[in-house]
Amino acid sequence: MPKFKQALVWPGKVEVVEKDLPEIKDNEILVRIELSGICGTDAHVFEKGYGPHRISGSATYPLSLGHEYVGVIEKKGKDADKYMNYRTEIPDVGDRIYWGLDMYNPLDDFNMLLPGWQQWAFVGTYGFAPPETGFWGGWGQYVILKPGTYIWRLPKEKISPEKGVVIEPYIVGLRAADKLLTMLAISEKEANPSTDVVAIYGAGAIGLATLTALKAASPFIVTIVLDPNDHRLDKAKELGADYVINVRKTSREERIEKIKDIVAKHSPYKLGERWGVDGVVNCTGKNSEVVIPEGIEILRPMGVFVEVGSFTYRTAGTFTLDPHEICSRELIFVGNWAYPLSTINKGVMQVRAGLFDKIPYHTIITHKHKLEPDDIVRGINDLLRGVGIKHVIDPWL
Repeated sequence: MPKFKQALVWPGKVEVVEKDLPEIKDNEILVRIELSGICGTDAHVFEKGYGPHRISGSATYPLSLGHEYVGVIEKKGKDADKYMNYRTEIPDVGDRIYWGLDMYNPLDDFNMLLPGWQQWAFVGTYGFAPPETGFWGGWGQYVILKPGTYIWRLPKEKISPEKGVVIEPYIVGLRAADKLLTMLAISEKEANPSTDVVAIYGAGAIGLATLTALKAASPFIVTIVLDPNDHRLDKAKELGADYVINVRKTSREERIEKIKDIVAKHSPYKLGERWGVDGVVNCTGKNSEVVIPEGIEILRPMGVFVEVGSFTYRTAGTFTLDPHEICSRELIFVGNWAYPLSTINKGVMQVRAGLFDKIPYHTIITHKHKLEPDDIVRGINDLLRGVGIKHVIDPWL
């Protein structure tokens, strides 16, 4: 029986093990992993020991991580096509695919009554599960897809492994951008994003995904990206950011003055002392005690704040705020937790249609790592320190 390698993760520990590659069942698909990303959520699981559970932060270790992935079908069970949820043409052996990380319970109330909330009704997750469950993570050489998996074919002539592996973080940013634009339409009583000014805190994978999605939806929206790393801000400019601000090189007062000048130049609203950007998206995943109060301070009346960077439990810090700040300006504050099936489908279809050819989001990949414990830990620690942007694992190096 052939062997395959798989990474297992505990808080502060990564181990790569060799396992027998089992024969797949008639209703399963064997996928050969090409690339798999190291996400900020993965880093927090390793660093803090908190799982992705939305309430308790609980997790059972070891975990088979890796939910940003792309792969090629190596083998299909004879009945697999009857049991998979294909969202595009049916892929063949040898085809590159993307698959949704969640498997949903079709009888759950969230799915029956609220079809945009499937992320709250999952019954299994690729990339966040104990290895004995069979839902193996992307930090390995193979994954076996179970019945009910949602699958999209990625044409090889259009979509490289590098484009495929960043589909998942792009979807997170797309969900944030969609929420922001929807709430702005409510705030302004009309959809007019071309005149809006939006500040994005954080120029990591998710902040740059949000920027990409906003520019794809409305090329003339004015974006300000804030981050402590010049190399990430340079990438933000490449992807269409209109203004960038290094938070390590500026004080709070200097940043607010810079943003005030930008708003005065672009915004149609003449609000005097109550000036402000139309929207803020926080994609930092850290320093909430600083970022969230500052972001709220720079919002105009009826402005929208979208919190994206707090996926794992108790890793982003806490903040204190006078609720008068929200009430007096009637601010709209919304959370963003994962994404429903509709957003996955929208994002994959945009990539299939050539989005990354127009806005090369996939160029955020700066480091490729081997499927070895020391190299994976190095990638995690570098990500946490702001080295590079997107770190991915190539299990065949």
